Amino acid sequence: MATVRYPIQALLGVGITAALSVYGSFSFYDQQTARNKMQENAFQVGLEEQRFAALKHDLPADGMVGYVSDLSDNGILLAAQYALVPVLIVNRPPSGLVVGSFSRPMDYAEFGRARGLVLVKDYGEGITLYRKGP
Repeated sequence: MATVRYPIQALLGVGITAALSVYGSFSFYDQQTARNKMQENAFQVGLEEQRFAALKHDLPADGMVGYVSDLSDNGILLAAQYALVPVLIVNRPPSGLVVGSFSRPMDYAEFGRARGLVLVKDYGEGITLYRKGP
């Protein structure tokens, strides 16, 4: 069997590339660790759990609910889903219940009416419960 001999330049290039890759990985890890320390909870999931606590008691265990909000940020939706576990947020809830999460005060009943929903309860802090209207 013939022995393959690579040129020294190729071996040096591969070695330098590997070293730079390892350096880049450690550098990224250090930078990300620093960012995580500055902003430990980007979506304030702990606060969302507190906001949804009263509402969660009025929802069916292991049920499915809809979701409306004045924001279109997926992170806000995911934080709400996390806070409501084991209840699932779905597009067409069989229970007809819809959770509302709002970033600012407004006429929640009117917001719901415009979407075919009836306000069941306002829990404060921008959290509401709706039922699909007739």
